[in-house]
Amino acid sequence: MRLNNRGLTLIELMIAMVISLFAFALIYQAYQAQQRARTREQLVVDMQQNARSALAFMRRELRMAGYDPRAVDGIDNNSSGGIDDSSESAQTGFKDARSWKVRFTLDVNGDGDYEDDNEYIEYRLSDDADQDGVADNGATALLRRNRKDGYIESPIAYDIVAVAFAYAFDDDGDGALDTYPAPHDGIVIWAHDSGTDDDLDRHLDTNMDGVIDAADAVDGGDLTHDVPSITDDIHFDKIRAVRIWLLARTRSPIPGYFDNNTYVVGPRHITPADNYKHCLLESMVYCRNMGASGP
Repeated sequence: MRLNNRGLTLIELMIAMVISLFAFALIYQAYQAQQRARTREQLVVDMQQNARSALAFMRRELRMAGYDPRAVDGIDNNSSGGIDDSSESAQTGFKDARSWKVRFTLDVNGDGDYEDDNEYIEYRLSDDADQDGVADNGATALLRRNRKDGYIESPIAYDIVAVAFAYAFDDDGDGALDTYPAPHDGIVIWAHDSGTDDDLDRHLDTNMDGVIDAADAVDGGDLTHDVPSITDDIHFDKIRAVRIWLLARTRSPIPGYFDNNTYVVGPRHITPADNYKHCLLESMVYCRNMGASGP
């Protein structure tokens, strides 16, 4: 019996190497695809958690806007039977009701003022020089919580593209949020202060269909002109609810992805046209210390 001691030929070795390299290439491509998918998913999860936690934080504090235990308990400092002048009440509530920022006060410790750090609160973007609620230069900004003592800024969210606020009110004092007149009655009016008179003067649902979307006019419409039932200035003490929009994006671009969607963030219509994934969150908060409107 003769043994074959020749081994493998050069051609056979080359074929084996080519097959091995091809197999390794397939395995590496699969690994790279898996890693990209994992990275993409992690970026999206981080973005969503970042936005949701910020929204939950704002909701909790906005719900307490106007809190004044002295007024609730009927405590006064002259035994006259109630709070009857400004020295006896914190006069808490909304101090600014813009679309791009909100500022409000509450008397947490019941001492008759809102001078403490946690009693005078403002939410706005860090980089928003033109005050439109959209981060400057097509970038992102920090969502900040500012306090009264020199406006110390505490970031509560990062990679925020835009933020917006709108306000529902009870102008007629009937205990319910005001709505548009017939034939649009039942549709809540969401408005904001354009910054000219410290009153709510712009409304967002310009076609009065109950949905604030791309069909509505950018920047909204003139409240007192467009809504016949509104005949006077809507002061901030009539605010009963706040609506919040928060548009975040992933920290890094997503390879092979292009976002050409239009996001309606309050009075702004934003089309990113970039390679980042975006997340738009929207929520409504009843300010239970501002009046009896809502649940």
